[in-house]
Amino acid sequence: MEALIILVIIIALLVIAGISAEVIMLGIMCLMALGMLLLFVFFAFCVIRLIKCEKTDGRLAKVEKHPKFGYSTPHYEISGDVYANVFPCEVVMKNRLYAEGRICKLRLDRKRGKVFDGNAAISSVAGLFLSGLSFFMILSQIIEVFGEGVDIFR
Repeated sequence: MEALIILVIIIALLVIAGISAEVIMLGIMCLMALGMLLLFVFFAFCVIRLIKCEKTDGRLAKVEKHPKFGYSTPHYEISGDVYANVFPCEVVMKNRLYAEGRICKLRLDRKRGKVFDGNAAISSVAGLFLSGLSFFMILSQIIEVFGEGVDIFR
């Protein structure tokens, strides 16, 4: 919410300074494209980690709140060791997806001490696809709308 208020104040100052609405819109669209590109890089990193992980079976040991961030994270037991999932719990159908004692197919990242469960794997692949698609759609819209150039002070 604070970021939105700051963005509104910056836009108001740009309008007062005489910057055209086209430039402001171009700037907003470029920020959106940058955000999608950063999301794409994040999910690409997650998918690369997912590919490098070893396949294993594990048992859901517990679901507990992260002390620093406050979201619930599933922990899986594999060969007597407990590993946290890379992503937080899904909110929808939490009781069905994360029933304690359930045996799951996991991808274990021993180097980082984390696991990818099925939901994390699907989220990573879908996030990679959707963020890449969104980036190219925003980029094509920028080229379509502002392709001939922008007059800064109109």
